[in-house]
Amino acid sequence: MLEHIKIESVRNLTSVEVGLAEGATALFGNNGSGKTSFLEAVHLLGVGRSFRTHQSKPVIQHHMEACRVVGQIRDRGRRFAVGIEKHRDGAVRARVDGQAVRSLSGLAQQLPLVVLDTEGLGVMTGPPEGRRRLLDGTLFHVEHGFLGLWKRYAQAVRQRNGGLRRGILGSDAAWREELAVTGEELTAARLAVAEQYEARLAALAPALSPDIAGIQLVFRAGWDRRESLRDTLERTAQSDAAQGFTQVGPHRADLRLLAEGAPVGEIFSRGQMKLLLVALKLVQGQIIEESTAADPLYLVDDLPAELDQIHCASVCAQLRAGRQVVLTAVDRRSLEAAWEGGLKMFHVEHGGLSSID
Repeated sequence: MLEHIKIESVRNLTSVEVGLAEGATALFGNNGSGKTSFLEAVHLLGVGRSFRTHQSKPVIQHHMEACRVVGQIRDRGRRFAVGIEKHRDGAVRARVDGQAVRSLSGLAQQLPLVVLDTEGLGVMTGPPEGRRRLLDGTLFHVEHGFLGLWKRYAQAVRQRNGGLRRGILGSDAAWREELAVTGEELTAARLAVAEQYEARLAALAPALSPDIAGIQLVFRAGWDRRESLRDTLERTAQSDAAQGFTQVGPHRADLRLLAEGAPVGEIFSRGQMKLLLVALKLVQGQIIEESTAADPLYLVDDLPAELDQIHCASVCAQLRAGRQVVLTAVDRRSLEAAWEGGLKMFHVEHGGLSSID
């Protein structure tokens, strides 16, 4: 769990230092006060970037050259520090337990995060990339070696595509073999976790609302799996060369969400879509919890503003069972009513936090 955090120059948070509850910590205050910026800072510490933007400059406070976040983590009785510093010139420095980390994945392994907000509805209605990220982000935490496998496949696609575009591949059999081997492994892992999502969503969704019950998740591998990826790549090799890119494979995979056989985006209301997105994130948390030694930290951004009181309370009921959670809301009373007690409260105003007894 994240026991303590110090934030410097993240948006309007000039200097904030606070201890977090083992259970739920709640931040309330007006829009623009710094509540979501606090969640961004935690996300920066755990992932290396904001959940609102992939760019560093908007996160760094105006007139400052860098932002910095340091946290104290307790994991199975061991306490250690993690920290990240991001500069306007693009430089990034991160440390875990005093040691520099080569990749930001080193941070993510220390502090699994699950973000519950309703801004990312494109996960369900947008291009497949967002749904692949949902699966891959889960697999990163639950499958040892997944990141290395993903990188091998992605590198093979990039290098093969580069050769195809320039027309310099006399024979790409070696690249096709690498794509076939890594692609089949990657697809097997995605299929397994997609099946977990569907099973867990079937159990969770009715507890949140009957409106989102019965959702079907259909995983598409990125090629017709009635034949192997190796055979498919061989069959499409000439067409790939003509087009200048690899047309089939896990980089074209998708996870379709269907209600009564139709895409949810075609028949669900915006409110139902928001609730379904939250349900998917709760399922992600469940899978990580049961597959890893490190429990995730849940970041919950202003659910009372997005969901009605009944559904907000239903989501909070799912989060209460021994999980570490940081929630935000404009109105303190709506947060307390949804959570039903046991909150460590902070008022946020002008980028500062004050504890509320």
